[in-house]
Amino acid sequence: ISAQTKAKLQMFWQPIEYLIIDEMSMLSKLFLARLSHNIAVGKMAEGGTASPHSFGGISALYFPSSTQRTSTHAQLGRAIYEEFQTVVVLTEQLRVVDVVWRDFLAHLRMGRVQQHHVAMLRQLVLTTPKISLPDSSAAPWADACLVTPRHGVRHMWNHAAVRKHARCHGGLVFQCMAEDTIKGQPPTLAQRCAIATRRSKGDSQGHRRQSDLPDMVELDIGCSVMVTQNVETDLDITNGARGTVIDIILHADEPPLTITNGIVFLHHLPAFLLVILQRTR
Repeated sequence: ISAQTKAKLQMFWQPIEYLIIDEMSMLSKLFLARLSHNIAVGKMAEGGTASPHSFGGISALYFPSSTQRTSTHAQLGRAIYEEFQTVVVLTEQLRVVDVVWRDFLAHLRMGRVQQHHVAMLRQLVLTTPKISLPDSSAAPWADACLVTPRHGVRHMWNHAAVRKHARCHGGLVFQCMAEDTIKGQPPTLAQRCAIATRRSKGDSQGHRRQSDLPDMVELDIGCSVMVTQNVETDLDITNGARGTVIDIILHADEPPLTITNGIVFLHHLPAFLLVILQRTR
């Protein structure tokens, strides 16, 4: 570990007394051992040596406990599991409060799903005939968030949501096109062709790379946004953090705005956006 990394670890971990890990069963023993080592370095006094105790001596709580098997690649973390002295079994489920859904999960866990559970699930499919669709203009559906692994669905949802918000609040939709640069310079014609080819082919399976930024972003003052990368973890500006756009400051060279059907196409990226997050430190 470099001196700079060690200094960052010590700055972060010195005041920490408890470590709480959720979904413990998703972590390997090897990862656990590496985490313990890094925390031990972080709890090390200046000029001293690392603590012989796991996690530098801080108290660790795991939810839920892991049932991983020991393998030749996981021996480094086995000693940590052998240090467990207290196991608390939680028998009361507090995460799901809906009685019908909780009954379904209980039967699903035991592999005993009944016909009325299947009928209930089918009533949640929007394309099922003769079902009562929720009113998207009334609470709680008016501010509902979509959780989906499909990027195409996410883009269509965002496209419709920003227009709905602008229409309901009398706002404007600002369209911002991406500006590709390579080492701070506009790409050459050959580089543009390479970028276009890369976008059309995607990865080896023909899918678009998930890390690619969109070619165009649509915004509206007052619309909800979500952070998709860890920007500043110390301030809770992390992947999944949500907030609201309260102002859009245009570029100094932006020409007079032309509004077409409530949509404004920007010739330059905005100078910056003002976003108020729901929770920050």
